[in-house]
Order: sequence, then C-alpha cells, then structure tokens
Amino acid sequence: MKILIGTILVMTFSLSGCSSQKKLVENPPFEMGQATCQSWVGGRPESGSGIKLEIPILLENTDNMKMQQAYFRGKMANIKVRSKDGKLVATANFLNKSLEKPDIIMHEDAKQEVGNQPPKLEEKFPFEISQDECVVSYLDGDKVKYFKIENIKEKKPLIYK
Repeated sequence: MKILIGTILVMTFSLSGCSSQKKLVENPPFEMGQATCQSWVGGRPESGSGIKLEIPILLENTDNMKMQQAYFRGKMANIKVRSKDGKLVATANFLNKSLEKPDIIMHEDAKQEVGNQPPKLEEKFPFEISQDECVVSYLDGDKVKYFKIENIKEKKPLIYK
C-alpha cells in the first residue's frame, strides 16, 4: 500500500512540473517594424552560410529591457542591437552547421585518443513555430520573457563572390 501511495505521489509531482513550452508574452515592450530574413552564402567553402534575421525597432518603451536571443527555423542565435541608417535594428545571424567532420584519432592505445572531442548532443527546440515565425527572448528586469514575431518577409539570397 505504501508503495502504491508513493508511486502516485511521485507521478503527480513529475507531471505537474514546469512545462517544456515557454510562455509567450502577447504585447512585447518593443514596437517593431516588418521583420525580414535573408539567406547568405560565402564566396569560399570555409566562409559558410546561414540566414540573417533583421527586426527594425521603432520604439523601445523601457531602458532596462534587453533583447537576448532569437529562435528561428529550428535554430537559436544571439541578438545584437545596432544602429542602421539612424534607426535601431535587432540582428541575429543563424549559421548553418559545417559539413566538414573533425579528425578522429583511432589507436589501439586509448591514451593516444585523448584529443578526440565527444559528439555534441542536439538540444530540443523549445518552440513550435512555422517557417515565417520567430520567437525573441528579452530581459525584463531580472526575468526572461518571450514574444513571437509573425509574417517574416524573406528577401532574395545574398551570394558573396
């Protein structure tokens, strides 16, 4: 009987834990213009490729709020706010993973394999969003909050020579 009650309590507390889906704020403190994204490809193989996301900031209501990260198309990138043509623009650059695999040392003596790096585990993407949506995290005082941007316009790809 004690085991049954213990099992029920453990299951109740484990199911009532924090949800894996983050809570989104309906009205963010930032007034924004039309967000755009643009694929880019470097002129050399080692230059890489990625997607650049730009969010024009029209008005920032509070000085103590800081944009942190953007979640877009299954990837996460840090946001940099800069001035472009006299206006504030939040920019996130999502780099594509390199197709090149690192060298691995295989040797009968395990001590010779010390320099090998363990594989990086893929983290689960915390949001369910479509291809033209993005979630932005920001600090509001000491709390991290999230808001969603919809209808992101895609520009023509930029191919560097």
